[in-house]
Amino acid sequence: MIASFSKFAALGFATGALFFTACGDKSSEPVGVTIPDAPDAAIKTVISEFAQGNGGILWQAMPASYRRDVNMLAHLAGTKIDAELYDQGFALIGRLGGVVEKQQAFILGSALAERSEEEKAQFQQVLPALVGLLDTITSSDLASSAGLLSFDGQKFFDSTVSQIATYTSELSKLSGEEMNLADYVNVVVSVVESSDAAATLSIALPDQPAEEAPFSKVEGRWVPADMASEWGAQIAEAKANLEATSAEAMAAKKPQIMGVFTMVDGVLTQIEAAETQEQFDQAVQGAMMPLMGLMMMGQGMGGGLSAPVAP
Repeated sequence: MIASFSKFAALGFATGALFFTACGDKSSEPVGVTIPDAPDAAIKTVISEFAQGNGGILWQAMPASYRRDVNMLAHLAGTKIDAELYDQGFALIGRLGGVVEKQQAFILGSALAERSEEEKAQFQQVLPALVGLLDTITSSDLASSAGLLSFDGQKFFDSTVSQIATYTSELSKLSGEEMNLADYVNVVVSVVESSDAAATLSIALPDQPAEEAPFSKVEGRWVPADMASEWGAQIAEAKANLEATSAEAMAAKKPQIMGVFTMVDGVLTQIEAAETQEQFDQAVQGAMMPLMGLMMMGQGMGGGLSAPVAP
């Protein structure tokens, strides 16, 4: 059960840790839902609020120093990325979402993927949520170099992370998973043992077996114990990696990466222009070889094609 929730929590604490996209000193205590001092009540509040689509609770639940670390890394990342590559990379992802939305009927009807009628019906339900998820990400401050530099963490979590949580909950329901994010509104959390700085909590959904998890208290906030123990080292590693980023090395790769972007854009143009199922299938088939070549090129460039990904 805890393992299942961790997939959704990846859109929580891990969203902040993965994206690292706030800048400026916005580490003052955010205003929001009151998080209790008791470990069981605190964790229940965070889980249930996030399960209801309140992404802002996750920023609020971070210790103040963690928010400062996120801010510091984002500012550093903003000075290291190539703005043109970053912006065009996210623009292509946004373009992909637009093509999927426009060509939904052809995607569902394509003979290139063998699906049963039941699978087609399920895929038809999933597609709007996938498109919405892509649109949420590519229209957020995360999706532009200027947005990174003016990023407001609380605003991002209140809006974008909340929307991501909603779409993720929809996708988990449609995929037929046994449990989904919305189920955690009714999570039951109790104390197994606790001290001033540590606690072991029992976490369960109604009618589900409980599992135990350790938590640590950091600056008045209860966080997973492994997160507390690993945070400092992970921040130091992320900072070192960013500081080691070479503008000269990226400049050397940039023409090739821009060529790849142009090729991907051309592929999307062909698929988007299809007006019949036959044209669509031909366009997708024609794109297979170039896309495979791009993947091989990306591996050969040592990950250089990952530039658009948020730091």
